[in-house]
Amino acid sequence: MKKLISLVFLCVFAACLTGCFSIKNQQEITVKGPDLTAAKKVLQQKTQQLKMPKSQLPEVLGGVVYSDRWIVYKEKEEEEFEGNVSYDNGIYIFRAQYALSQRKKNLFTAKDSVYIRKNESAKSYYELYADKAAYNYATGEGYAQANKKRSITLVYKNSQGDLITALAQRADFNTKEETYVLSGNVHVTHIDSLGKKSTLQADKISAKQKENYALLQGNAIVQSQDYTLRSETIEYDGNQKMAYAYGGRPLADGKTQEGTFAIIADKVSAETDSHKIKLSGQVQGWIVSDQINNSKANESFDGSF
Repeated sequence: MKKLISLVFLCVFAACLTGCFSIKNQQEITVKGPDLTAAKKVLQQKTQQLKMPKSQLPEVLGGVVYSDRWIVYKEKEEEEFEGNVSYDNGIYIFRAQYALSQRKKNLFTAKDSVYIRKNESAKSYYELYADKAAYNYATGEGYAQANKKRSITLVYKNSQGDLITALAQRADFNTKEETYVLSGNVHVTHIDSLGKKSTLQADKISAKQKENYALLQGNAIVQSQDYTLRSETIEYDGNQKMAYAYGGRPLADGKTQEGTFAIIADKVSAETDSHKIKLSGQVQGWIVSDQINNSKANESFDGSF
């Protein structure tokens, strides 16, 4: 869950794209052509014509922001990047069709085919795909959102080969408080390096990274190759190493080394380390095992209805 939560950190680096430059009056610089080397040369030539020092180019973290059109508004302290906006310094990669930097509001916004990637050591990386994203680098608040009937995609792959993919309609986060919320038909898939798959589903997943805490709300489902847990609410407390399911009569079904089971109750609690489970409140269901099937009690049945 920790790795899933940290996917939203992708949006943090967008703040660096605000640059560090200014022009006395509103100016417009147009750069055309797919050749990024040529584009940079043209941009530098335009800058020299405006008598701007090289340090005032929109260079950030060792890279340059490219776009078909770049407009700077001195009075509003805003910069617009329009058409094929791109940035790549080998660690951070950014793509969009439009981006807006609003310094007075400490706000950076991007829209239309937004793609963000952060490469880490040992072939691990984070990725974000969205239709719109914004980040306030003063407050740490931000969001990523999909258009109607679409989903944002969050991806994390670690150096061990584990792959986590999350789909949602929207993600809201605060990087200073380290709180994250995925909402709107949330689906999370985890595939480990051995190919073992597990999934999470809910209408909404909230997480507090500092507290190692996560909450699945609304039609919550946790599923692995061995079991499925369905409940209205599923709560995970990493510090207490406990998980709880309640609301809507939680249903657990699956298989163990002893056999198969399907049990429903008012509440389910589990110790995440020991895997001990406790069901309480009108517990109903069945358990089937070889030991029960081979019992003498199964040889005959006498009763009346």
